[in-house]
Order: sequence, then C-alpha cells, then structure tokens
Amino acid sequence: MPRLVSALLTVVAGAAGWQLFGFIGRQLERRSYRLAAAIVRVLARALLLYGVAAAVLLLLPQIEGLSPAWQEKITIALLTIVTAVVVARLVRQLLSIGIKSERAEPLAASLMQGMVYATVYLIAAVVILAAFGVNISAMVAAIGASGLVIGLALQDTLANFFAGLYILLTGKFAVGDYVQFDTFEGTVEDITWRTTLIRRATNAVLVVPNHRLSTSVVTVFRAAQSPVMIRLEILLEPEADLVRAEECVRAGLEAVIARGDSRGLCAEPPVTVRYGDTSREGVPMIVWVPVESVQQMFDARAAAMRACIAALTAAGIPLVVLRR
Repeated sequence: MPRLVSALLTVVAGAAGWQLFGFIGRQLERRSYRLAAAIVRVLARALLLYGVAAAVLLLLPQIEGLSPAWQEKITIALLTIVTAVVVARLVRQLLSIGIKSERAEPLAASLMQGMVYATVYLIAAVVILAAFGVNISAMVAAIGASGLVIGLALQDTLANFFAGLYILLTGKFAVGDYVQFDTFEGTVEDITWRTTLIRRATNAVLVVPNHRLSTSVVTVFRAAQSPVMIRLEILLEPEADLVRAEECVRAGLEAVIARGDSRGLCAEPPVTVRYGDTSREGVPMIVWVPVESVQQMFDARAAAMRACIAALTAAGIPLVVLRR
C-alpha cells in the first residue's frame, strides 16, 4: 500500500511539473523566446513521462514471480524508452527552429526529422536488446560490413543524395530562382534528391548532379527579389576618355528607359559604372544595370548592351574588338 501511494504521488508530481513547465513554455512563446520555449516544453513532457515511469518502477516489486534480474531489465528498458522519446523530441524541436529560420523545403525538413527519430530509436533499441542479453556484436558487425559495401557501390548516388538534402534544408536557392555557376546559368525548375533541373535561355533543361552544385560557387538571383542587377563588360581602347564614356553610357541607358523600350530595365537603383585593371587589350568598363525581375534578365541585358554600344559608338569612344 505505501508503494501504491508513493507511485500515485510520483505521477501527481510529474503531472504538476508538466502543467507548470507547460505554462512557462507558453509564456516564453508569447514573448518570442522560441528556443527557450521549445526546451521548456520538452522538459514539461519529460517530467510527466519520468513521473509515470518512476511510478511503474515503484510498483514492479509488487508483481509476484518477477525476479530481481527481470526487474532490472525492465527498469533499463523503460528508462531507455522514456529517454529516447525525450531526446528525439528535443532534437526535433531544435531542428524545427533551425529549419524555419532558413528557406528549407517542407519535405526535406520532415525527412531530416525522420532520420533523427530513426537514429535515436535505433540506439535505444540496441541498448534494450543488450539489457535483455541479446548478443548484438555479430549483428552490428554484419550491418557495418553491409553498409560499407553499399556505401562504396553507391558512392556517387549517396553524395548527390546528401548534397540535395543540404540544398533543400539550407534553402540557398529554390525553385524559380535564377542561378549562375561554372559556365552555366538558368532558372531552377526542380530540385530532386539526386539532381537539379535548370532551364536555360535556349529552353533546354540542364540536369546537374547535386554534388556538383554543392561544391561550386553559385550566384543566386531570388525569384521574389526586385530589382536585380545585371553585369555588362565593355572593353575600351586605353586612350579612351573614361569620364565621357561613363556619361555616354548613362545617357544612352536613360534614353532607352525614357522611350519605353527598356525590356525590363528600370531607373532605380541608378546605373553603376566601374573600371577594371588596364591591360594590353584595353580598359574594361563594367556596367551594373538594374532590371525589374529575374525573368527579364536576358531581354534587359540585350537592350542594355545595344544602348551602351550605340551611345559609345555615336560619341566616337573607341572600342576594342578582339580577334582570335
């Protein structure tokens, strides 16, 4: 009877702690302390679970015919299960907060959380099996050998899979964004676990392994970003009047925008003109031009280049024509 009373008191104490910590967690959530609120909510659930587990353990000796050895095994199993549930929930909450702060895809986020759950519960299962006297050494060795063989056979596939998972989780770019990498560029149409599909200006679809994208320097233009800046480079003769050339370029672009033939060019932010290092070939004039959206980049680049070349030619600014 005293053990039953102690068990009931333990459950009541766990429930009281659950309610108290739950209240604290809700207050923290209202004040936008998301991380602290998540941890407190997990602690609230942990108090309840450990309270129930402690009550069960207090009542174990009351069961007739249950030997001390089996009581110990059940104790280890029960505490392992409760700890696994608490740890999995804590890691899930922390991952959710981290994922929400990024542009992560929901499917990738759920997969990552599932992988965490599977890992935690797999470790818990190994601990429980060991507590019940199951020899897991041979099982672990067999799984390790099989994993090594499979990993070597599917090395490229696994590399692309984890690279795709990284891209989806971090949200560095998403479907609809315009990307430039190596010598390629285009609009992202789809991101799968193995490849990323990029539609080029020719309407051809470029199928890129995710591992290559994850190891390349990628320039990303957000689909929702407006305006975006495009880069033009024009090579001038070394003796060209750079001040006059800059004035001509600005005037030419302003005239195109004023005529309404801008093809996506916009007046704000203003055009930026810079110059690169002088070489034997000439002086590179680098022009940054604002465009209304990513979808208009190609038409805008063509219109801006025509306007710049026409303005420089009309003003007699000598251009370099490279012959190979």
